[in-house]
Amino acid sequence: MESQLVVEVGIDVARDATGRWRHPKRWHRARPVLSPDDVPRLTSPPH
Repeated sequence: MESQLVVEVGIDVARDATGRWRHPKRWHRARPVLSPDDVPRLTSPPH
């Protein structure tokens, strides 16, 4: 399935010892003017 919608999210960079996010992710808004091709893909988790 191909991505069809780009959304803006907020993520705190704090992680626990296992690498899981320590705080909840927050959905901010849909970005209908962007296509999925406009957004760089993550190839590995951020450090």
